[in-house]
Amino acid sequence: MSIRLVPSRVPYDSNIYLVSGEHPLIVDAGTGQDSDAVIATIRRASPKPPEMIVATHCHYDHAGGLKDLVDAFGCPVYAGRLDAPYIRSGDPELTVGSLFGDTLRTVEVNDLAHGDFIDTGEHRFKVLETPGHTPGSICLYEESTGSLISGDTLFLTGYGRTDFAGGSMSAMRSSLGMLRNIDIRGLFPGHGSACERYSPEYLERVLMMAGV
Repeated sequence: MSIRLVPSRVPYDSNIYLVSGEHPLIVDAGTGQDSDAVIATIRRASPKPPEMIVATHCHYDHAGGLKDLVDAFGCPVYAGRLDAPYIRSGDPELTVGSLFGDTLRTVEVNDLAHGDFIDTGEHRFKVLETPGHTPGSICLYEESTGSLISGDTLFLTGYGRTDFAGGSMSAMRSSLGMLRNIDIRGLFPGHGSACERYSPEYLERVLMMAGV
C-alpha cells in the first residue's frame, strides 16, 4: 500500500498523506503554514499531479492548507457531507481557527457520504462516516489491504477529543464501535505515528478507554 506521509515543519499540523495511483490523492492539508515545503515534496514524490484532495474533517489543522493545495494543483476538494459546509463558509467556531490565531480560507468542497468510493486507479477506498470529533468526520478504508486513513477519529493509542464545538462523545463511541467490525491491518491517523501492522488488540485498548 503506497500511502506516503508528507512532512511538515509545523508541529501541530495534521498528518498529510499522498496516495499513489493513476489518479493520485492527497488526504488532509495541515494548517497551510508550511504549504510551500509540502507542495514541493508532493511535486517531487508524485509522478503525476494530485487529482483530488480529501479533508477528513473541517478543523483548521487539517483544512487550513486546502486553498494553497488547490491553487498549486487545481484539483477538487472533498469532505464529509456534514463538515463540508463549515469548510465552504470558514465557520470560525466549527473549524476552530481561533485556536490557531487564524481564519480558515474557504474553498469549494464536494460532499462525501458513507459508502462512497474513492478510486486512485491503484487503491480503492470506501468512505466511512465517523462522527464524534466533528459532526462530519470521515475515515477512508481499503478492504483489500485493511488500510484505514482515520483522521482524528482513531489514533494508535487513543481517539480524537470531543470537547470542541460539534463534538460528541456518544457519537465517538458509536464510530469506534463500528470500526471494531472492520479488519484494520494498517492505520494512518491524522496525528502521530502510522502503523502498517495494526493489531486488533490496539483497537480494543482504545475502545476500553472510550467506554465502548
